[in-house]
Amino acid sequence: MHDLIKNTIKTMIRRYGTADPFVIAEKLNIDVRWVNFGERPFGKTFYDEHAPVVMLNKSLKYKPQRYFTLAHEIGHVVMHADLNGYYTGRLSYGPLELQASEFASGLLALLYVEENGVGPEYRSDLVHAYGYPEE
Repeated sequence: MHDLIKNTIKTMIRRYGTADPFVIAEKLNIDVRWVNFGERPFGKTFYDEHAPVVMLNKSLKYKPQRYFTLAHEIGHVVMHADLNGYYTGRLSYGPLELQASEFASGLLALLYVEENGVGPEYRSDLVHAYGYPEE
């Protein structure tokens, strides 16, 4: 994981006292909206006069994927300000998408520790808890 991403995650957790992306979004004044997208995308970020708006697919509202998707979109907001983007639920390999997914992975690994007192034993623990992409 790149130092910029590690430092960004550490700063956010220190500042907001949690690795929960829903709490962090609220503290960052990110407008999170649940919308009907159909099957894809899972999440999308746009800016309304420089204020970030994250739209999450309503189909994820009660699924673990909501955590990874929001964490991924927060990664875009904090590292790629003012750039619109979206998350399809599959790992993408463009540099900005990789950074956002790396941010989400690091943040949620620390959320796992926060909630369970220990780190995940297997990647599948994170898949089941937070909807990490399996691909």
